[in-house]
Amino acid sequence: EVALTSDIIVAGETAKFGLPETSLAIIPGAGGTQRLPRLIGAARAKELIFTGRRIDAQTAHDYGLVQHVVPAGDASGKALEIAREIASNGPLAIRVAKAAVLR
Repeated sequence: EVALTSDIIVAGETAKFGLPETSLAIIPGAGGTQRLPRLIGAARAKELIFTGRRIDAQTAHDYGLVQHVVPAGDASGKALEIAREIASNGPLAIRVAKAAVLR
């Protein structure tokens, strides 16, 4: 669910994603039931939430949950590369663009 709050997700190729709470007889908190369907669609989100299944990084990428899959151990380097690219742009423009996308 932490990943679901991110604007851009970079995952190492060995990363796993899932909302396993239903296997513990609880429901996902922290907005997982709201954010996941918005990112990957209601049907896929329901399947992952109802089954408690975890998916690998490539499947998460195929579903649109992850934007970049990199070799294990390289995620922070790729994330910094993207952050530097974003930081080279106007901060006000970035803030307003993000707000526009979220609305």
